[in-house]
Amino acid sequence: MTTRPWLRAGLTFALCVSLYGLTRTAVHTYDALSYILDVDRKPWQELFHPHHLAYGAMGALIKGGAWALGWVGSAEWLLQGANTLAGAVGVTLFGTLASQTVTRWRGGELAVALAGAAAALLLAVSYAYWYYAVEVEVYTIAACCLIACLWLLLAVARKPTPSRAAALGVAQSCAVLFHQTNILLCVPVFVALIYGVTAEPQPLTVALRRLWRPALAYGVPFALLVGGAYLGVGFGVSGLRSWAALANWMAGYATTGFWGGAVDGEKFVRLGQGLAGSLAQTGGTLVGLALLALLLVGLRGLRAAPRGVVAICLGWLLVYGAFFVWWEPDNIEFWIASMPPCYLLVVLAVFQPRAPKRNVRLAALALGACSLTLLGLNYSAITRRGDAALDLQRVTARALAAQSNPGDLLVVADGLPELYLPFYEGRANVTALSQAMAATKGDWPAACAVLQARIDGALAGGYAVLIGAEARRPVPNPPGEPPTPAERFGLSAEQVAGCYAPYEPALEPLPLGLSSPVYLRLPDTQTLADGPGWDFTRSHWGWQATNAVTTTSARAGWALLPGRDPALTSPPMQLETARYTALEVRMAAETTARDAQIFFLDEQGHLDETRSVRWSLGAGGLPQTYRLALGAVPGWRGLVTGLRLDPVGAGDGEVVVVESIRLVRR
Repeated sequence: MTTRPWLRAGLTFALCVSLYGLTRTAVHTYDALSYILDVDRKPWQELFHPHHLAYGAMGALIKGGAWALGWVGSAEWLLQGANTLAGAVGVTLFGTLASQTVTRWRGGELAVALAGAAAALLLAVSYAYWYYAVEVEVYTIAACCLIACLWLLLAVARKPTPSRAAALGVAQSCAVLFHQTNILLCVPVFVALIYGVTAEPQPLTVALRRLWRPALAYGVPFALLVGGAYLGVGFGVSGLRSWAALANWMAGYATTGFWGGAVDGEKFVRLGQGLAGSLAQTGGTLVGLALLALLLVGLRGLRAAPRGVVAICLGWLLVYGAFFVWWEPDNIEFWIASMPPCYLLVVLAVFQPRAPKRNVRLAALALGACSLTLLGLNYSAITRRGDAALDLQRVTARALAAQSNPGDLLVVADGLPELYLPFYEGRANVTALSQAMAATKGDWPAACAVLQARIDGALAGGYAVLIGAEARRPVPNPPGEPPTPAERFGLSAEQVAGCYAPYEPALEPLPLGLSSPVYLRLPDTQTLADGPGWDFTRSHWGWQATNAVTTTSARAGWALLPGRDPALTSPPMQLETARYTALEVRMAAETTARDAQIFFLDEQGHLDETRSVRWSLGAGGLPQTYRLALGAVPGWRGLVTGLRLDPVGAGDGEVVVVESIRLVRR
């Protein structure tokens, strides 16, 4: 064998690594960020997703190795680098496979080189393959394994030796462990085995008897690797205790009802969108039609293609196509697995030996034009999509970080904001509807209580709460788009908005400098202390009542039934006493007790009688404003870390209403 094929392979690999490295995305998908955060934060025992069992573990191994060499950053670049290398290896393997297939059929060094180059370029610059080679997801490594499987399938169809069959079982096992749907490859494996054992003229019974050895050689490693991995993780690592629990865990998404469903006209419309988008986000339909025309023109000549090629590729395309038309036909990531057999058929149709040389040249030029068109279209699309400065979610996350503190709670719409804020901006205190529903197993009243508890907890801690308009009132997706989490759980916008109704009077506009999305804010305690104070007619602002029960009253404000030693305690704050001259309390008391007191917590948060002010409430039970001068109070000194209002010494069954508390600055 000459060195030229190796030189071509090396050049292909280097060009792909360069292309994918230069177009590495800085704008990740939701799943990609989930994988990165999982590898960065979770112990290895929690990294086994049932639908791509090996990916999280691989990420942990890569990061562990990098850490051993001194790497201290996130797993983001490491996982992207793994996908870039896998993408380049896959393209190199596919180009070499196309060259070898044409060699066995046509011969001719120039045709062989052109076929390999055309196949490699076509796969490398297709949008779906290219994008996931610069992203952090599971599909590129799985596709690389599938290309190795295609190579072995054609080898088994020619001569089904046990060693080839065993290698095929191992390669498919890797593909399945990186994405569960590659179990579908068992259909073309069966086709390849049948072609292999019937290569020589012989009675059918003899061929079937010859089938068991390669079938066993394939099936044993496949069953041991895939079955052993799922059993080991399910029963060993995850601690499942029954076969039913294992089956439910393995089925995962298929049991939710959100995917699949009836195959109707809408599914085929979405199929067209998915196939076109897999080629190019703009112009993919025209390029797809051109490739289909090239295939149809050379279709008759494919009957003489090397043994088993057409049947294996068609079997592959039919089983994968049928499944994903049912599952989610518009999702481009699922069509990556079908690109290698599809493109191999196109390349063989163009470079078939029976066609006149002039026709082959014209078809080759057309195929090259399609590939170069995809290169131009997709380079622009991928660099634009991967530019963080053009990504609205990144810009919004940056603006929210600029308008918040690390401890503030951000209530966001479901999707990317949940992950963008913690990953890119260090805002870990983020919640969304989907999180609350997952925590309560879909119980909306309980989920609403979870959301309100997080808001109340943030306010009680002295933090602000930023709430997105789409989080308060989710907008349904347009027809044909996947349902939003609210739609999946059967929640209307009005139901979700009702959960935030108690906070509506206190919400203030949050200027982000963006036309969308819209956010509102519940201010933090320090902002209120330094500004308008606490208006209890709008909210409780995180203050906590002890020895008093919240009740209703005709008067505006926080109505309480005091018990023995009742108190309202503020969230934590930092008050430099020299900046304030007075404190105003507006309240009404219908109790016979008329003694009120306010404490100033010291730097350790402790209470002391010497750090307090007592006063008597006016008669009549009507709201009055009490202005307490602070300059002459001995305890008003140093740093005050909180306030505690005792509205009366003890209750007698009557109501006290606190309207507001305000600090007066110098």
